[in-house]
Amino acid sequence: MKLTLYYSPGACSLASHIALEESGLPYEAVRISTAAGEQKQPAYLAINPRGKVPTLMVDGKRLVENAAILTFIAGGHPQAGLWPKTTWEQAQAVSWMAYLAGTVHPTYSRFFRPERFVPEGAPVDAVKAKGGEQYWDCLVEIDGLLAGKKWAMGKQFTVVDPYLLVMYRWANRNGMPVTKLTHYTALIQRVLARPAVKKVMADEGITMS
Repeated sequence: MKLTLYYSPGACSLASHIALEESGLPYEAVRISTAAGEQKQPAYLAINPRGKVPTLMVDGKRLVENAAILTFIAGGHPQAGLWPKTTWEQAQAVSWMAYLAGTVHPTYSRFFRPERFVPEGAPVDAVKAKGGEQYWDCLVEIDGLLAGKKWAMGKQFTVVDPYLLVMYRWANRNGMPVTKLTHYTALIQRVLARPAVKKVMADEGITMS
């Protein structure tokens, strides 16, 4: 099986990149600079017409969206130990990923890219402020959900945990007081201590700040 991951350093694709490294599956990682707009260039649009990362090519077939890629990597290769064993726990993992992709990420987008959500030339301050407020509220909720847990799913490290790293890192880079979120911060420290996470962050050339 040939796996090729298209990612951008520090983007949400970081979750899928870490999951692949954790899985032990052989893969190729191809860097796409979203900062330089490479995701909107014809060469990449031919791979993913949505112009977003991540994209995982599996034997020439395209798979997009983090939740789908993470499910394929972990659920499709249970020997890696990245996916819960029971149907109920699997549903809980999907619930986590759906929340991160469908609620948390969009609030960050309004904070980080407010110009995308207003008519061209319109003021963006109110959108940015509200997005930041909503993003922080999500992080507070996550902190509460992590109380008393080693990992998001309890005792088992799963693909949910690197996805949580993405959201925490974005907040930290934007000066949000994430260290006040004690349960979330403790989880992130455990995630960062994992060899696969250290390797991927070094390969992408990123830090927490």
